[in-house]
Amino acid sequence: MAANESYVRNHLYFVPLADLQPDPNQPRKYLDSTALAELTASIVQHGVLEPILFRQESGLLYVVAGERRVAAARKAGLVSIPALFIDSQNYAEISLVENLLRSDLTAVEEAEALDRLQKEHAYKQEDLVRMLGKSQPVISSTMSINRLPQAVRDECRKDPSISKRVLIEIAAKKREDSMLAAYVKYKASLNPRKKTQTGVKVSKAQSTFNVMDNAEGKIKTLEIQNLSAEEKRSCPDHGQATGSGRRKSNPTRPGGGTKTESKFGMTPQACQKICSKFK
Repeated sequence: MAANESYVRNHLYFVPLADLQPDPNQPRKYLDSTALAELTASIVQHGVLEPILFRQESGLLYVVAGERRVAAARKAGLVSIPALFIDSQNYAEISLVENLLRSDLTAVEEAEALDRLQKEHAYKQEDLVRMLGKSQPVISSTMSINRLPQAVRDECRKDPSISKRVLIEIAAKKREDSMLAAYVKYKASLNPRKKTQTGVKVSKAQSTFNVMDNAEGKIKTLEIQNLSAEEKRSCPDHGQATGSGRRKSNPTRPGGGTKTESKFGMTPQACQKICSKFK
């Protein structure tokens, strides 16, 4: 059993596939089904041509690099796989570098792996530059993808068709709602003739944007003139020219005069109507 084996660093072994565990720190979270099927067919015909890397911890064996080869070998019906044993505390770096050199990660997987590596080892971006052999602007722009809303990252993590360049451009926007809007617009541009049908499941990103867009639509259609005098006075935040409100000169009033506007540039009546809509 794996727990009773003693392994020597950098030695080649044929490890039973049943003994190998997926590494919880593996940067790759998505396996493309087409690529996996092609690799499985290759292994059936030629076998595993390149050893995987594995480590041992508390008697268990973990895959450091070669997760896709392990999955394909299992699908091909193999019992064991050639594997090199590594004994290093930097196995997370090895796994990330190996995947990056193969261009096996999606843009989101790469950004999240860099972020985790930086936080776990207190690295600076300069350390990542030396480690990965990439320029500082490339590292910085890749890590900016982590600014994207969670819904967008969740969707793109499993979609290698969305380019890193596109996600970096979206992440450059300052506000989260702007990022969501830009992402939804980009996705719509990929299928300009595709219309949403009743019962079709929409993505989390699209759903989030729809909620925000719906709220904006409600605000635009408010009938401010229908407010009663009581409504105009009842909002503690907007009924008086204090706190969040500000007074603005009104040249149309006799003698100059002032009127109160909220911090959003709306009259107290508008603010009150908005408040009542969402109570």
